[in-house]
Amino acid sequence: KIDPKSEQKVAITLGLRMGGPQGLPNLELGVSLKAEKPADKPKEGAEAPAAGAAPTKVLAKVTSATLASMSVGGPPKELADALAKLKGSSLRYDLSPANVVSNQKIELAKDADPGLQPLVGALGEAIALVTPPLPDKPLGPGAYWMVTDRAVASGAQLPVLRYRVFKIEKVEGDLVSLSVDTRQYAEGADLKLPGPNGDVTLTIDRLESSGKATLTWSPSSFAPGTADASQRLQALLVPPGAAGQQNAQRSVAQVELTAKFAPPAA
Repeated sequence: KIDPKSEQKVAITLGLRMGGPQGLPNLELGVSLKAEKPADKPKEGAEAPAAGAAPTKVLAKVTSATLASMSVGGPPKELADALAKLKGSSLRYDLSPANVVSNQKIELAKDADPGLQPLVGALGEAIALVTPPLPDKPLGPGAYWMVTDRAVASGAQLPVLRYRVFKIEKVEGDLVSLSVDTRQYAEGADLKLPGPNGDVTLTIDRLESSGKATLTWSPSSFAPGTADASQRLQALLVPPGAAGQQNAQRSVAQVELTAKFAPPAA
């Protein structure tokens, strides 16, 4: 059980690439996770929710944001400075007693570039991806269970149905090592993307999305202590008005999310 007064600090290496191998360099994030104090106490006479049933309100705050080490020369200083301003950005979410993440809300730091919001969204997707919802009954090493939920794929902002199969690799004390296989399917046939003259609706001709992760998790922590996850999505898109036309020009949308969680360096 999580101590509501505890704070978990994690170092997260986050990568979000859209359209192919090119994209922003990996980001090194310091993240602090702790439970928020309830905003309001129940009114007199009102029934308080049972302690075991109420979700924990989690605040994940970016305490540092730097570029991962790169080759000689590195990225422009302007980019490094812009990313550093993500410090202070936060992600709020509910964590149910069954360890299910929901209701994520992003708040960018005051001076952060709004164009960097997808990076904080990717952080939220990564945390949700490697947070294991608990099975209905106690299981041991070698056992596995499947979790089905809805999610929004980072970068593409595409609502998907997500299927995750968790397998217990080993148990040491209260530390559980898990592997995860993920498949995602488009929830609808259309994808709305922002355009210069408003939203543009494209038809999804085909979508493939899969991922893998390994992680170590303890019931007393908000997020895995260590994790290594990757998630890829590729969609074949048909332009507006061309659905059903065999010869219509199709475009490809690609998104790759990678995340590594580790204890912060001493």
